Amino acid sequence: MKKKKVIWVIGGGQFQVPLIEEVHKLGFSALVTDKSSRCVCRDIAEFFYPVDIFDIKGNIDLLFKLFSEGTVLKAVIAAGIDANVTAAVLARVAGLPGVNPQVAAVLHNKAAFRQFLTKNNLPCPRWAEVHNERELRDAIRQVRFPLIIKNVDNSASRGTQKFFKQPKNNKILIEAMENAKEFSTTKSAIVEELLQGPEQTVETLFDVNGKFYPCFITDRIFNPKNSFAVEVGLRQPTALFERMQKKLYRLVEITARKLCLSIGAAKGDTIYTKRGPILLEMTSRLSGGFDCQYLVPAATGKNALKAALLTALGKPFSKQLLIDRKHRVGLTGSLWPNPGKIVSISGVAKAKKIPGVEHVFMRYAVGETVAPYTDGAKRASFIIVTGKNEVQARETLNRALHTIKIKTKL
Repeated sequence: MKKKKVIWVIGGGQFQVPLIEEVHKLGFSALVTDKSSRCVCRDIAEFFYPVDIFDIKGNIDLLFKLFSEGTVLKAVIAAGIDANVTAAVLARVAGLPGVNPQVAAVLHNKAAFRQFLTKNNLPCPRWAEVHNERELRDAIRQVRFPLIIKNVDNSASRGTQKFFKQPKNNKILIEAMENAKEFSTTKSAIVEELLQGPEQTVETLFDVNGKFYPCFITDRIFNPKNSFAVEVGLRQPTALFERMQKKLYRLVEITARKLCLSIGAAKGDTIYTKRGPILLEMTSRLSGGFDCQYLVPAATGKNALKAALLTALGKPFSKQLLIDRKHRVGLTGSLWPNPGKIVSISGVAKAKKIPGVEHVFMRYAVGETVAPYTDGAKRASFIIVTGKNEVQARETLNRALHTIKIKTKL
């Protein structure tokens, strides 16, 4: 790897594939770290190391090894994966542009972020951090129903459960807390006010000079009756009025600047309530969920990945990368086969040929087991479509969903 100009991409899943393609377009070699030696990016990256993305010491050890071998590392980036702390630490140690690791750490921890919001008088749900049954009882009295129990430092709604009213058996609440803790590296959970209103992903970037750029807002669609916070779809662009969009962008910018986050991505998960916009979560990386990597480029032509890469390289980017050139409506949807072992899958190739179908991703293969849908990571499929308007896009999505058949058995 001597004297190769390399960009380090943290994570080797499907969300990182378009990022590596952009790395190559810019003329660099891609180095990928992921604990899974079977990850999809292993075959498209020039260099691969099976290092866990959360193992900061292991990643730093690899960094020094690369330096000793003469590697010319030009940038470190995490996008679509919760490795913003690892990316920040590696960039700092390597002397490359990046977010302050302490800021990244605050954003990675829901409790620390809510403490920051409260301290700075920024909109925030009622919340409490819990570790045991006593703290859980106190938190429920403070927060009140309806409420939601979450892990403190994981993504894709893992270990998250909604409670619309007091359950008859309080053991259910204890089990929900313990489940959330299982998905937390710090073994803690959050009890939070369950707010009502449409939810969004708000994507923004700060360039190398600290200038703020609104990128896009995607509507997140949930089943309001489902106790698990699993997205059933996305809509791009948002259906919100422009004045509401401006308030969301402004909230993300103000929050980021108060955090002293002034370079790279600032992505907020928001909800627009009767009290106005509220930040539920925020992170210093680009979004996952097939959003900025697949849905947004298909519907708008925007390339936030390239803009973020150039920023990580310490270079300016053209605002043309963030302009809607297609003016189409993009939607996502998923198939929800009954949990169980998959015995057959059909219609995928046919669905891909439907005009307006941009991408079809299947999470499972025949012989594998579909798990209960308790979080976003367990969706069986992901279909992305575009149309000249929402009606056309919805018709295309429904046609694709009815074309693909997944049969399971217990």
